[in-house]
Amino acid sequence: MTNSGRIIASSAADAGDDGPFGSAVSDGAAGRVRVTLAASPSVLGTFPEYKIEAVECLSGSTDALLGTDDENLGGYVRTMPFCEA
Repeated sequence: MTNSGRIIASSAADAGDDGPFGSAVSDGAAGRVRVTLAASPSVLGTFPEYKIEAVECLSGSTDALLGTDDENLGGYVRTMPFCEA
């Protein structure tokens, strides 16, 4: 969740320890304390062959850390500009 209340979520498809994997990062909701999920979340990015299981907005930056767990293929961390500064 960003400082403005925006929720960014990841989802992953996992066919087994050797893949194939796929993921998407979506803009899920916006609000204050109450969370209202979007009926049709807008997809911020798709990542074929990667299984994103963590999203964290970096403080004071527009970058989000995306963490993967690709089972036997290892794991990765990358940044994408999905957050508000």
